[in-house]
Amino acid sequence: MTGPTHLSETSGCNRRSIKILTLKAILFLVFAIVLTEAFLRFGLGLGNPVLIIPDPACEYILKPNQNVFRFFVHTHINQYGMRSDEIPSGRTPGTLRLLFVGDSITYGTTQVDQAKIFTEVLHHDLVGILKRPVEVLNASAGAWAIDNELSFVRSRGIFQSDFVVLVLNDGDVTQPRSTIEQVGDGLPHQRPSTAIEELYTRFIRPRFRYMVRRDDAGDIVNPNAEHAIRDNLTDLDSFSNLVTSNNARFVIIYVPFRRDIPNLSSDAASILRNWSSNHHVPMLDVTSDELPYTAKQITIDNGVHFNPKGNQVVAQSIERQWSALVGP
Repeated sequence: MTGPTHLSETSGCNRRSIKILTLKAILFLVFAIVLTEAFLRFGLGLGNPVLIIPDPACEYILKPNQNVFRFFVHTHINQYGMRSDEIPSGRTPGTLRLLFVGDSITYGTTQVDQAKIFTEVLHHDLVGILKRPVEVLNASAGAWAIDNELSFVRSRGIFQSDFVVLVLNDGDVTQPRSTIEQVGDGLPHQRPSTAIEELYTRFIRPRFRYMVRRDDAGDIVNPNAEHAIRDNLTDLDSFSNLVTSNNARFVIIYVPFRRDIPNLSSDAASILRNWSSNHHVPMLDVTSDELPYTAKQITIDNGVHFNPKGNQVVAQSIERQWSALVGP
């Protein structure tokens, strides 16, 4: 017969086995978490997003002095919060300096490598086209409106640039000033504690909530469009006056969202074209150069943000029109 002692020993063995299995499960879980965190952080760059910071003039800017490798894409933000090279303290004689100002179209998103955004393509190509050294500055941030962009230039100056180039899309003429509260978590202002936390909060949770992730931009819609148009045209007046008072030339580049072509409303382009004509400001229109391509061919999302091919199309369009409309 099996006595009490034998039953006690069997029960004790079972408890030890359960403890060992529990310990192994815990160790395996810890190892899996550490391995996942390491892969997400060092393999994909999660946990280290490009950050914005509050700014009293522009509402928010890209945090200066960032050098981020994320999803196999490099993003460098210089000492002034621009996605471009560091700016030397002085101007090199004979060097042409262009200051591009815009929203996420100009910024290029964190999904396109720095070398492949259109401002950097121009930085490389214009040297051969214009036969002189060229510096290209990129002052931009996701969801910036004309008022944010004007505020950047008012507060920082034009950095001794020869040209200030304002890049606008078909939503900008009716977009009000953007605030840091409106862009929300899509443009983070602090690093998450772990890569796993960012994976959940920025990529998984929004999908469960049927939200659209606003990674680098998004249109800030103004219900009072007519009032916004008047304000934005007034800002363009101020923009032009500020640039010319600093002995530089003002240029507008119109880059519509590919998703809106060919059903593009002509209102935005017409408004900008009329303003440019009345103020003798060159306006380069990229629409016809986007048209031969589908949204899938030149954008990374829903026809708004350009992939490397789309950035190349924009750069080549600007290069093609520059001499005719702007001059050498």
